[in-house]
Amino acid sequence: MKFMMLSLLRTGFKGNTFCACRKILIDRQNNDFVRACHILSQIRRNFSSNVVLGCISSRKSGKIEDITVKETIINTLVDPTGTGRDLTGDLDQDQVSQTLMSFTKQSEVYKAAQMEGLIEPFLSKAMERFTEFVMNNISQLPAQLHIVLYDIINSGKHMDDLFPFFIDYAKKLYPHFEFKDDLQLICDLTQPANWYPEARRMKRKIIFHSGPTNSGKTYHALKAFMNADTGVYCGPLRLLAVEVFKKCQDYDVPCDLITGEERRFHFSPDEPAAHISSTVEMASTTLEYDVAVIDEIQMLRDQERGGAWTRVLLGLCAREIHLCGEEAAVNLVQRIVHTTGDSLEVRRYDRLTKLRFDTKAIETLEEVQGGDCLVCFQKKTIYNVCMELERLGHNVAVIYGSLPPATKLAQAEKFNDPKDPCKVLVATDAIGMGINLKIKRMVFLQIKKFSRNENGQLVSSDISTPQAKQIAGRAGRYGAGQEVGLVTAFTEKRMLELKDIIKQEVEDIKAAGLLPTVEQLEQFYFYLPSFKLPDILNIFEHMSTVNNDMYFLCAMQNFKALASLIDHIDLPLRVRYQFCMAPVSLNSPSLSTMYAKFARSYSNGTPIDCKWLLMQTDYPWVLPRTIKSLSNLEEVYEIMDMYLWLSFRFEDIFCDREKVQEVQSELETVVQEGVKKLGLLLLKKKTDETKGLSQKKFKWKKKGK
Repeated sequence: MKFMMLSLLRTGFKGNTFCACRKILIDRQNNDFVRACHILSQIRRNFSSNVVLGCISSRKSGKIEDITVKETIINTLVDPTGTGRDLTGDLDQDQVSQTLMSFTKQSEVYKAAQMEGLIEPFLSKAMERFTEFVMNNISQLPAQLHIVLYDIINSGKHMDDLFPFFIDYAKKLYPHFEFKDDLQLICDLTQPANWYPEARRMKRKIIFHSGPTNSGKTYHALKAFMNADTGVYCGPLRLLAVEVFKKCQDYDVPCDLITGEERRFHFSPDEPAAHISSTVEMASTTLEYDVAVIDEIQMLRDQERGGAWTRVLLGLCAREIHLCGEEAAVNLVQRIVHTTGDSLEVRRYDRLTKLRFDTKAIETLEEVQGGDCLVCFQKKTIYNVCMELERLGHNVAVIYGSLPPATKLAQAEKFNDPKDPCKVLVATDAIGMGINLKIKRMVFLQIKKFSRNENGQLVSSDISTPQAKQIAGRAGRYGAGQEVGLVTAFTEKRMLELKDIIKQEVEDIKAAGLLPTVEQLEQFYFYLPSFKLPDILNIFEHMSTVNNDMYFLCAMQNFKALASLIDHIDLPLRVRYQFCMAPVSLNSPSLSTMYAKFARSYSNGTPIDCKWLLMQTDYPWVLPRTIKSLSNLEEVYEIMDMYLWLSFRFEDIFCDREKVQEVQSELETVVQEGVKKLGLLLLKKKTDETKGLSQKKFKWKKKGK
């Protein structure tokens, strides 16, 4: 009986025998060997088929080869009944180890695996994991694998017989290799222009308005936009979209405003205006326009958002498209337009006012003058600078990223108003685009900025040449009575460093960003239904093919981080994709927590109204008395922005949009009043950290004072 079973296992099938042999042992006890053979013939299948697709988990290393099935799924391969051991006896652990070592060193094994489509870095990792699996489960191996190892050690059988077991294990470890050809076809990104057949059927004329800040390039593009019968403006920021919307109103051009968080209609939602001002992500690629404007076209190089600019450049259905941006983008646009069959005209502009470095750097804040804008890249630095300037008698305006849009505009108006006592502005690089400011002199207090690298770690580095030039170019605005804009820095050393940065030539942009569409990810999910979105994105990135001469796949670090935050929540893939596109700052624990709550509510089908939302805050709000309370209110505003953004996509769950808009407007007023009293709030903030920062990091005062 034992010999017959061993013979069957050696020759009868080449698959996993875990379930089969368990049934054989049961039937052997019932003296029903005929039935056992019948079962054996029925379950003849491949080694890998025993494991159903299970949950996929990404390991902490972030390496693509570490995205594998969970250990619990791998462990279903073992045979706890020890059928193989029962048939042949125990395997010698040292001999098995030597056999596996010899197997892994054979070059023929690697060549054969590569022919099966298993390539590095997956091949080496699979070999390592296969060895671990065998050694850790040497007494519970699948029966046929046990027998093959026994025969290799004791009967001189060739170790190549291990290869089918290894390759099946590897494909089980990385299930996406089973559908490699189909998946590679899905993530073929070499012809993105063909994603937009409607645009390809049109004969589009592209006009590139190239020039530095304050050169009038956007003015000429907007003139064409407002003179057209129909048009769309695509801006990088909500502030810019609102500015164009208001400008259309000033010129009696009916225009609708469409951003992620806001809709304003000139007539009504049922009667759209002929002109639309929108953020670039919200622009439609199916509606037809006479004229489209894509502002800050150089943003197509951005690692996170670049795909949005590439999308509208390739996909807008407009007979005439005006691009506004840096000269560095011209050559790339020329190459892209060549693939789309459109025509291109480049119009170059010079700066309308002069821009030069001041004769010297400033050494203390006592040298600050009216019309100065002091630039730094950390909010706490802004607070400390403001506190010292208030002490010196300056009335200060502040602009930084987390302020509500209306508050930024109010602070800008305060600084621009010649009748207002405020003559000094302290800001982050948020002023680089989107706000018109009457700055006489740009003072760089810092030239280093923190950003996250591809591993999500915060690193400090000098601002780039394009960033430095764009910020510096805000000085000496044309039409503000300023013929020359001045640029300086804090300390002579920093001034020299800034000059080195700005004098460098801006390199031509080599490639434009691409983002995977939700349809592409859905097709991936069809083949790999148990993979989670972060891992699908990583696999998509690894398997994708891109025309590297013109395009790159965006890093999508923020998207992936948001996907990980709601990884444990049951959501359809398309819904999960939409949630991951939401404007959520990962720097705020409260925002991240509320984001997960929103996703959970959608999963449970529980509508969220304004009352519930206010219960999560300190409503009713009062004027902030500390910097911390002001920051808390800014976060509440961002939470409401997130709610409004989701309400335009999932109205059944985020069902109280109008009420939330009303209370958000109230909150905006409270924040504005708090920012007006920023000096008083800062005087109450007397921590050791602040003292150390102002005394050590910046020498605001002259020596001896």
